Amino acid sequence: ISGLNAVSNYEYQVQADCGSGNQSAFSSSSSFITLAPPCNIPTGLSSASVTDNSAILNWNSVSGAADYTLQYRIVGSSSWTSMTCATNSKALTGLTASSNYEFQVQTNCSSGNSSSFTSSSAFSTAAPPCFTPSGLAASSVTYNSATLNWTAVAGVSSYLVNYRIVGSASWTTSTSATSSKALTGLSALTNYEFQVKSDCGSGNISAFSTVAD
Repeated sequence: ISGLNAVSNYEYQVQADCGSGNQSAFSSSSSFITLAPPCNIPTGLSSASVTDNSAILNWNSVSGAADYTLQYRIVGSSSWTSMTCATNSKALTGLTASSNYEFQVQTNCSSGNSSSFTSSSAFSTAAPPCFTPSGLAASSVTYNSATLNWTAVAGVSSYLVNYRIVGSASWTTSTSATSSKALTGLSALTNYEFQVKSDCGSGNISAFSTVAD
């Protein structure tokens, strides 16, 4: 027998036909229950639009799905963050920068049963943006010294400072752990210019600022 309804109670009975109109009575009924249809595991897990703190997770939709259970974590963590998703895509925010994540998905079918979780799929968040310094200005200028200042940038490990006499072909380069740099040994009555860029570590470096004098 085929074409039955899933998750349904059926009963049946049987009558013997001995030919020439000689038939038995029907037997008493016997019953059986059809199973729930298979609830398939999602496929095609992928990530997109990954930034330093967000990502969009996608997977192929499953026929008969009522919704999906998504769980994700930083690789190596002992626990998962779990949530229910109405569609086959989920935008995550509040992620940790420069981190390796993994995620798994389970189908919850309208018949009431659920699939197993998929194997894990991985993605890595980007390093946080390393912003270019702004607000460049000089203070405490004397005949042979000056203090260069700029607005501090969050997440910076150090700054790279270029300075030179206006019109010179090459820069003198120095570093600073703070948002200022004291220069000495300058030439009197001379116009200088400088520029600064941020070093946020792990090769994450901003562009140089515009030149200030």
